[in-house]
Amino acid sequence: MDNHVRIIAGLWRGKHITVSDNALVRPTGDRIRETLFNWLGKTIHHARCLDLFCGSGILGLEALSRGAAETTFVDSDAAVIAQLRKTITQLPAAQRPRLLVSHPQGVNSNAGSPANVYVLHQDALLPMKSEPYDIIFLDPPFKSDLLAQCMPLLKEYGYEKKGTLVYIEIEATQLLTLPQHWQIIKQGKAGHVRYHLIEVTT
Repeated sequence: MDNHVRIIAGLWRGKHITVSDNALVRPTGDRIRETLFNWLGKTIHHARCLDLFCGSGILGLEALSRGAAETTFVDSDAAVIAQLRKTITQLPAAQRPRLLVSHPQGVNSNAGSPANVYVLHQDALLPMKSEPYDIIFLDPPFKSDLLAQCMPLLKEYGYEKKGTLVYIEIEATQLLTLPQHWQIIKQGKAGHVRYHLIEVTT
């Protein structure tokens, strides 16, 4: 039996996305996602987004639906990536983003052009060629140390810049130690989940 998650708003409002049956795939719920995108507001328009540990891809897809110019999805699970590619090809043809295989450095989407999408099957801790992103979604599997490993790499790999917004979702009981140049600007809690919107300050 397929599991589904719904895009809340924007171009693909109400579209149901099929979720891989991988037990580690844990889509961000509607309530938290609505709060997050209310926080982001107009900053999502024409933004370049990175959805590491993308799983269902719902955060990056919601961003595209609400006007992001580009999203790069990264996950190490081949089945997860295959499902996400299939999902993107099933979006309405006139509204479908361009699904690109490579991830060339220095390529930026132009405002008003169809959104670009990169769906990469690779370890999120390995570097890829990219200019800095405007928004980065970090929601790795709970009960792993992937978040702690990943955070310093965003600067090392050149994914972040001053003003980049980083979204982090963790278990409510998990300790969160941030890089010194990151500042929490919004945070909330829903059930067993805590979520944070962070700004890169330098």
